[in-house]
Amino acid sequence: MKSVERKGAIVWAVPDGRVAPREEVESVLADLTVELKRGKPYVLLFDLTRAAIPSALQRQKLAAHMQDNAARIRRWVLGIGIIYPNALTRGVVTAIFWIAPPPVPYRFFATRVEAAEWAGSLVEAPPRSH
Repeated sequence: MKSVERKGAIVWAVPDGRVAPREEVESVLADLTVELKRGKPYVLLFDLTRAAIPSALQRQKLAAHMQDNAARIRRWVLGIGIIYPNALTRGVVTAIFWIAPPPVPYRFFATRVEAAEWAGSLVEAPPRSH
C-alpha cells in the first residue's frame, strides 16, 4: 500500500515507519496535496499505528500544510479521523492540531474499524454547503 491511498470517498494515510520519517512526511504531504487538487469530497483517515513519531520540524510541516491548504480542506475534506496506538502519538497530533486546527470535524480512534465506520457515516451524510 502507498502511504496515501483513496478507496472510494475515503483516503487512507498510512505511514509505515520503514521510510526515514522526513521523507515519509514529505511524501504523505505531497500525496495529500494531490488528493485536495482532485476536487472530490472525501474523509481523510490517518492510521498512525506503525508511524514513527514526527520531529518538531515535521510537525511544523504538517501544521503548515493544514494552514496553507485550509480553504481546500474546508471545501473537500468531510472529516479527519486519526487512529493512534498510544497516548504519545495522540499528544503529537493534538500539538499539531493546536498549532493548526483542522477546519473540519475530526476524531481520534483506537482502531481502524471504528475510524472506517465513522468515515462511512460522513460519506453517507447529506452534502454540506461550501
